[in-house]
Amino acid sequence: MSIIKAFLYTILAFVFWTTIQLAILLPIKYLIGTPDDFTHIFGITKIVSVVGAFLLIYYFFWKPNFDFKKALKVTNYNPRIYLYLPLIGIGLLLINKPFWDFNKIMEYYQGISTNDNFVSSNNNIALFYNLISTLLIAPIVEELFYRKFLLDKLLEMNKPVLAIIISSICFSIIHIETLNNLIPTFISGIILGIIYLNTKKIGYCIMLHFIVNLIIVTTNNIETSYDNWLIGYNFDIYYWLSFGVGIIITIIGMKKITTANTVYN
Repeated sequence: MSIIKAFLYTILAFVFWTTIQLAILLPIKYLIGTPDDFTHIFGITKIVSVVGAFLLIYYFFWKPNFDFKKALKVTNYNPRIYLYLPLIGIGLLLINKPFWDFNKIMEYYQGISTNDNFVSSNNNIALFYNLISTLLIAPIVEELFYRKFLLDKLLEMNKPVLAIIISSICFSIIHIETLNNLIPTFISGIILGIIYLNTKKIGYCIMLHFIVNLIIVTTNNIETSYDNWLIGYNFDIYYWLSFGVGIIITIIGMKKITTANTVYN
């Protein structure tokens, strides 16, 4: 696959996702009207649009010939590697935190008060749909698309380093909720790409994706903002030490996975 094609597939997935959402929400708005509670409608629409968008990609452009059941079967994987995935997940969060905090860091060093504007949702129904989307749908669908499909196809025509970088850029583009999210998702994409390249097992990527999302969802729903869960807004030496610790434990985890995979094979 060429680099241009990779970006086009990413854009096409976004177009499919948007189109499905509009196809569901617009008829409801104009034929039924605005309901008092949109929670169920938005929750279901979010899930259906994500799954539907990537299924269209799979059906029309990928048509995978590999065994999904075998690819996701737990017994085909090295249990030792699963032990290192949480370590990498924690490391990634510590590495990515300064990028998520970038605006607050700038305000802090400029002497501007950093206020936490996070608002936790008390809507249990919305939380339920968010958990399904974040912990179940996203890890499986996104890893199959960005690693099993996009990265595999890119490797056919490009060097491994370039293929991982391009697939990670595409991965970050689709997560552009805010500009601060681009670098963290790019870094995560790099790590996930390396794991897939070294192991050729998509299940490890799905599990790591799940672990990272689980930590974020958990810290977002324990009565404190994720932005403030570590040590607050005192961006002192301890804050930056945690960044360094994140790099170290991520590297250790990646080396352990490489070693365990070599021994297992």
